[in-house]
Amino acid sequence: MDNKFLKIEKLKYYLLILFVVIQPILDIYYLYTDKVVNTIGFSPSTLIRIGITVILCILTLITLRDKKRWLFIGSYIAIVLIYTIIHIINANNFYSLVPGDFGYSLVGELFYIFRMMIPLSILFITYNMDISSDDFAKAVVGILLLIAGTIVITNILKISLNSYTNEPIKANIFEWFTGAYNKYNYSSLASKGVFNFANQIAAILVLLLPVMLAIYSTKQNKLNLFTVIITILAMIMLGTKVALFGAVIDVFIFIAILVFMKLFKKENTLNKKNLIMLGLSLIVIGGLFMKSPAINREIVARYVRINNSKVEVEGVEDNHKEQSKNQVEPKKLNDSQLKNSEAVEDKNIDDLENKGMDKVIQPSKNDKKAMIEYIEKNYKNLMVNEQFVKNSYPYKYDPEFWVDIINLPVVERLDWRNLEQKMLQRVMDINDNSMDKYFGLSFTRTQNIFNLERDFLSQYYSLGTVGVLVFLGPYVILALICFLNMLIKFKEKFNIINLSLCYAVLFALGVSYYSGNVLDALTVTIILAFILGHLTNLVFKKLINGKVN
Repeated sequence: MDNKFLKIEKLKYYLLILFVVIQPILDIYYLYTDKVVNTIGFSPSTLIRIGITVILCILTLITLRDKKRWLFIGSYIAIVLIYTIIHIINANNFYSLVPGDFGYSLVGELFYIFRMMIPLSILFITYNMDISSDDFAKAVVGILLLIAGTIVITNILKISLNSYTNEPIKANIFEWFTGAYNKYNYSSLASKGVFNFANQIAAILVLLLPVMLAIYSTKQNKLNLFTVIITILAMIMLGTKVALFGAVIDVFIFIAILVFMKLFKKENTLNKKNLIMLGLSLIVIGGLFMKSPAINREIVARYVRINNSKVEVEGVEDNHKEQSKNQVEPKKLNDSQLKNSEAVEDKNIDDLENKGMDKVIQPSKNDKKAMIEYIEKNYKNLMVNEQFVKNSYPYKYDPEFWVDIINLPVVERLDWRNLEQKMLQRVMDINDNSMDKYFGLSFTRTQNIFNLERDFLSQYYSLGTVGVLVFLGPYVILALICFLNMLIKFKEKFNIINLSLCYAVLFALGVSYYSGNVLDALTVTIILAFILGHLTNLVFKKLINGKVN
């Protein structure tokens, strides 16, 4: 191996690690503000990510000697090109009741597909690079300290952006216990530091916490212990259900992993330092759980769902006015009841519906004018999102659809993800093209309708089942193959690090389906690809004298 080759490998090695570690910096909110984006046309973070990825790809191709991997690269690129051509052809064959083509853009579509290739490139590059366990651990610690440290410090100083409105928080963690919830809404207390989207930061922390727990179990030093605790603290401060319950699930799953290794591989996993780390983690979670913004959000959300399950409705038909006179206002809860989640029972929703609280008389679907009038009078009172009705899928062009939506049960009306999917499905149904199921409606259209907050399903509507397999399939398939290979080579491959990495990837993918807006976010997918690439390297590289070859 010549000196020039070694220099290129070394450059690629450290550039990759640096690139992954700076992802949180590239996700700072201010880099995505209109002022910055409008100056150059897009966020500088995108330019940096594209530039470094291209450099890494070039360095990888220069040093790649394996003919089989060259064949793999060529085959995959050919698949992507064929898919893209068919996808674009199908996207151009589109019909809708709504004029304007939902802002479809050929350039935007091609750019999106290119963006989807960036994390897959990082996955391949990481797999082909033997990253040492020390450098991998330093990278994970670096990412977590950047994210968690920023969230905790800015929360304490009360300069953090809140997780929902990008305004500064009104109170810090200490004030959770001194009456902050009597003064402010949960959203004013949830902290995301200086980062762009809370749910994406939550996904990264959910992904990296089990990895960090595994790293601590093999390198039990004070820095790693501090990183574990501050990560859990930041997840609670973040104020999303994904972050809070993700922390709980990660810790308990890791406890199960340690117990399994103790029982079936006779490893000393339940040692004093591991037990101290787990004890501190559980104390932090237990002490803050009921005071967390995420739990208070649930209390408020359940109250809003019940209190708004029926307000008086103006129907378009005369006999509906008589019905509205007999309707009863839902009982309002006082402040003390609001603080007690048990005071708000889900069964009350059914009680309200059984009393005829939101039964309305539909106009004839042969009378478009009557349907439009009916929608205009009722959508606000029945708490249907105005953005959906007026902008995403305008009711004036398809009133029949919105009449049906308005008369859904209250739980379905207030479930925005449900309505997001129904709008996309309606557009697909109206287009009536069987190829949409396989090649999608296009990303630019689906985003201009509304961003469906459920990954995999969102990509199904934008890219089709073939697109999901091509661009998201590798994450799921590789993780499952790694787990299978670990079972086959149980003695040498089934260990705490490999199992935690595999669990972390699969759990993060599950979280993306639940929360959405994850797998289209390069901040998340680049780190996910790095973790999965390293796992694949560990699981499939041959061992010589206990070391990776």
